[in-house]
Amino acid sequence: MMNHQSVTPKEREILRELAKQQAEVSALPVMAEREKHWYDLNDGFARHPLVVMEFHGPSAEVYPPLSCESPFARSLEMQMARQLFKHENFKDDRVIPAYVTVGVPNGMRPFDFTPDVNYVQKSDGTQDIGYMFNHAVHDMEADFGAFKPSSTHIDAGLVKANEAKAQAEAILGDILPVKIEGTTHHLSPGHALIRMMSTETMFCAIMDYPELFHKAMRLLTDDALAFMDAMEQNGALLPANDAARIAMDSFCFTRDLPGPAEGQPVTMKDVWGYANVQESVGLSPAQFDEFFFTYILEYSSRCGLYSYGCCEPVHAVWERSLSRMKNLRKLSISPWCDEEYMGEVLRGTKITYHRKPFPNFFSDSAVFDEEAFRKHMLRTVKAARGCPLEVTFRDIYSVYGEPRRLARAVEITREVFADAYQG
Repeated sequence: MMNHQSVTPKEREILRELAKQQAEVSALPVMAEREKHWYDLNDGFARHPLVVMEFHGPSAEVYPPLSCESPFARSLEMQMARQLFKHENFKDDRVIPAYVTVGVPNGMRPFDFTPDVNYVQKSDGTQDIGYMFNHAVHDMEADFGAFKPSSTHIDAGLVKANEAKAQAEAILGDILPVKIEGTTHHLSPGHALIRMMSTETMFCAIMDYPELFHKAMRLLTDDALAFMDAMEQNGALLPANDAARIAMDSFCFTRDLPGPAEGQPVTMKDVWGYANVQESVGLSPAQFDEFFFTYILEYSSRCGLYSYGCCEPVHAVWERSLSRMKNLRKLSISPWCDEEYMGEVLRGTKITYHRKPFPNFFSDSAVFDEEAFRKHMLRTVKAARGCPLEVTFRDIYSVYGEPRRLARAVEITREVFADAYQG
């Protein structure tokens, strides 16, 4: 853990100025209003749809460069500078909190496996964002020895988290409070598997070696449950019920996870979790349920609330599988979903219709087709009537040299909300 003496005077000056700016923005009346909307949305009230814009491509396309170089200072700078930039430029519904956060360094490495990765090189020889794994498993039976017990790291007693908190407080605590961010849980078994083998090998293994596939999933699931037990037993958890991030680029604001009673330990029931198996597209609903969902249900049920999905079309597995997840609170409705069907089944529940619009509107053309995009969002609003509705723009990896497209998409989405949404 780096100590704050490694932060240079210039970096300290940069961080303190950003903290002052964040303190001003967080105090704006609109932030308290947005926070209330987030609590209502996540608690299942279909009153006010919310929109969040994220850009996941090369940062230089959209964001100004960072100034700090030391890792600890750079992490704080990125947190504050990016939040302020998104507030000023995207103008979405994110809440700029009246504090700075540090995380809890808990972690689990599935099957104790770190993939060998080949990144795409640009014409100038620099690394691009595209990559492929050099897989270790080419045949489930022959290479089953690669599946080892998962390794874990647990911040027992939140010692490391509190050290980081003290470091940040020494730099800017007189301007903004520093808070250890609530603990969330994320385990997506499909992603863990395709780091080790190709999708083709994974599908063939389900057909050729179903017993071995179950054995691998049993190992991963038991590791996840043991990891949860260890975090509880070692005091390495915090409630996730505020601006803490869920892995689907959403937020944990909720009154339904109030935290433990005074004097009682934090458990996984105070935590918001997330999973997806977008790699399972192509399996039948019965195969998905048998080989993936049965296991996900074991560890997801340990969490207080749960979010599910990324790019996979969840309508295909809703009835047989996902509808059985009693603590499900957010469900990703991707561009490949039957929007109308999902609106019908989610209407009247507390589950957020978490819409993920088609990212190609931003990346695939020299002209941003605003009319086509407006129709795209109008379909969403009509399909989601009566549902808690959240639109999160994700997986945008290029803006074709026009960052303004991101803000314009938020504007259009809000216009469509105003014209057509019925809570």
